[in-house]
Amino acid sequence: MPAAPHGPSSHSQGTPPARLDSWKEIAEYLGRSERTVKRWEAERALPVHHVPGGGHGSVYAFTSELDRWLLSEKKKDSHSLHESGETKVPSAAQSSGAPPQDPAESSWASEQKSLYRRIWHLLTYGFPVLSILVVFLYIVGLRTTGASSSSLFRSILTFVRTGSTSSSATSEKQLAHDLYLRGRFEWNKRTPDSLSRALDYFLQSVVHDPDNAQAYVGLADTYLLLREFTIMPENEAYDRAIAAAKKAIQIDDSLADGHRALAFAEIYRNWDFQTGETEFRRALELNPRDPVTHLWFANAFAAPGWYPVCLREIERAQELDPSSQAILADKGLMLFQSGQVHQGLDLEREVERTDPEFLSPHRYLASMYFTLRDYPNFLLESDKAADVSNDAVLKSTTAAARSSFVRGGEPGLLQALYASQKSSYSAGKLPATILAKTCAHMGRKEEALHLLREDYRRHGIALLIIRGDVDLLTLSQEPEYQDLLREIHSPSPHSLVQ
Repeated sequence: MPAAPHGPSSHSQGTPPARLDSWKEIAEYLGRSERTVKRWEAERALPVHHVPGGGHGSVYAFTSELDRWLLSEKKKDSHSLHESGETKVPSAAQSSGAPPQDPAESSWASEQKSLYRRIWHLLTYGFPVLSILVVFLYIVGLRTTGASSSSLFRSILTFVRTGSTSSSATSEKQLAHDLYLRGRFEWNKRTPDSLSRALDYFLQSVVHDPDNAQAYVGLADTYLLLREFTIMPENEAYDRAIAAAKKAIQIDDSLADGHRALAFAEIYRNWDFQTGETEFRRALELNPRDPVTHLWFANAFAAPGWYPVCLREIERAQELDPSSQAILADKGLMLFQSGQVHQGLDLEREVERTDPEFLSPHRYLASMYFTLRDYPNFLLESDKAADVSNDAVLKSTTAAARSSFVRGGEPGLLQALYASQKSSYSAGKLPATILAKTCAHMGRKEEALHLLREDYRRHGIALLIIRGDVDLLTLSQEPEYQDLLREIHSPSPHSLVQ
């Protein structure tokens, strides 16, 4: 899992034509209550945008984005949640294409269904056995204790009622666990579609068992990947990940995965390395053999001076999970950034050959080739990354750079790349830090530092790449660059993990 965006990239799409400017308008467009759409926005990534500085209630949405979201939910409905021969679990999407009904709104219906199931089982299996049991206990009870038939009957009814409720609760918990496992299967694929399905499974798991701490960890982990592999805004993804991880820890503090997710999110969302270190320590104390914890620690702390520790951790992750493409891809990038250029390139190319649809190696190779000024391969890998991630901004930027490269070589490519990225940055579609990377590559140090300072004022999450990106490290001797590192509390190297 990459620590932050690498290379000239953005997840934003083009501006849709129609806009809704309040929760009320969004709710009316979707035909739901305001409470429901707010819950969808919080739990199901409904594409609602918050106006900067406008308060929690100042939102807007584009109808085309809502339509695409509804279509995505409809597609989910076509996937069976169980293989043939198993009981079918209700899909999150309804047959009409709308998302699943809000859990709060459907609680009464769920209670009714549960009651109907208990009545059916009682009629089918309970009454014949109960009749025999009542007669038997009545005879035995009168003969041995003199107890009345009414008290015996009340005891039997209490037993049947308690047993039925317990059986139903066990069934719900088992279903929730099955959904969680299916979510993990999809999460490990790390594609936009699989992550969308993973989110759906984890949400269903929480609905069936609100005390399922593992499902909340699944939600946190999924949000941490959605900001990387889809167009979900990073700040929203990290906020949701933190909330889900804290809920998991509240339910079960001994769950290492919850502490791991919270550690990574706190570092990238809040630049809180101290809390991140504490949570990583707790996660490794609880489960030292979790490969994801070792991987995420390595990514979170990767920077000059830290590379010996971080490479050791990522190698531990690889030993624990040798088949993970994500670990190998991140290791390739870290080798490159630590100065082992050829080893990093070779490993990244190997991962790309093994899984051409995996996004990370395309992004990483594009960044590497850009640093090495290998522009034909930089353009090739940027195109692949744009196709896999469906990134319209990256696609148009790459097209402009390629056209200028054909006509004007390196100067033409860099100028076109700079102009296209600056336009996207001005439109709010590209982080300032990504444009700063291009400026640093071109020798525009003053402008690069100004853009980094701008991202600092906005608490731009992409800013943390200044700790390890090779192009931005050309600014490392500048006093303003050093000030930025201190202000984000970038930690000094030390051997955190023994």
